Amino acid sequence: MVFKNEFSWSKSRDGIFRECRRKYFFNHYGFWNGWIASEDDRIKRIYYLKKLNGKEVWMGSAVHGVIEFILKKFRSGEEVSLSHAVVILRKRMESDFVMSKLGGYTGFKTNAHRFFEDEYDIEISEDEKAELFDKAERCLRNFYNSDIFMEIRRTPVEDWVTLEDFLSFDFESTRVYLSIDFAMRKGDKVILYDWKTGKERKSDYELQMGLYSLYVADKLGIPTENITAKMFYLGIGDEGKVDSFEVDSERLEFVREYLRGSILEMKKLLKDISENEAVEDDFEKCEGYWCSRCNFRKVCLEKWSFQE
Repeated sequence: MVFKNEFSWSKSRDGIFRECRRKYFFNHYGFWNGWIASEDDRIKRIYYLKKLNGKEVWMGSAVHGVIEFILKKFRSGEEVSLSHAVVILRKRMESDFVMSKLGGYTGFKTNAHRFFEDEYDIEISEDEKAELFDKAERCLRNFYNSDIFMEIRRTPVEDWVTLEDFLSFDFESTRVYLSIDFAMRKGDKVILYDWKTGKERKSDYELQMGLYSLYVADKLGIPTENITAKMFYLGIGDEGKVDSFEVDSERLEFVREYLRGSILEMKKLLKDISENEAVEDDFEKCEGYWCSRCNFRKVCLEKWSFQE
């Protein structure tokens, strides 16, 4: 089956676009068909590099995955104890470390893992590894011991709206993708939740929660005054920290304007908008600080050029 690379928008796509245009090209165009064994070697290499994970992002994904597992089990009537959840978390993380050290994936296994740091010979010390594991466990404990988790368990599962489903909606003929960590109904209101394992970045996250609110308002028909968004910073302190804000029509209009502007900027660089066709040289490199943490150094910077 031949897949077509359709244009779409997401918060992460927008973030990469603003970080570096060339990285954006590799991440959304240059990798296409790299999963096909007969494809050009450089394209396969880009596809491989696209799937690398930095240690902090990986740690956050591991925590999210276990929380999702816990909630899905609870929804089906099963309780998962904190001690059991910690065991699952640490086993998954340890397995990823072993897999990455063995070379990760060939580019064709979707469930394999490779650290950015291992790919670029950046050592993750035993102390750093222990710190990652401890932080992940602290995030999980903070979730378990939180008032939010208690409230979720008290809420009938039929009032749960979503669990990490990969959601999408059409915005002025563009498909917009998002992933809401959790949402539930309280009477005629909807409460949106997002779990964060990193530092506070309030302005950035408010846009993200605004997007979630736009989805709920437009797709589920919930009035803006009945939507509350909560950001749970799991890794802050011994209890975590919750930021809560109400949604209003002004905030949603800001999100719509942001979407329009971002989509327009992305499409301006395309060779053929209708076919979503892009040419690498039309996407400028942003050389400097960002290069040191970029997955695509081996295909972008001359000193890291891919050797067969």
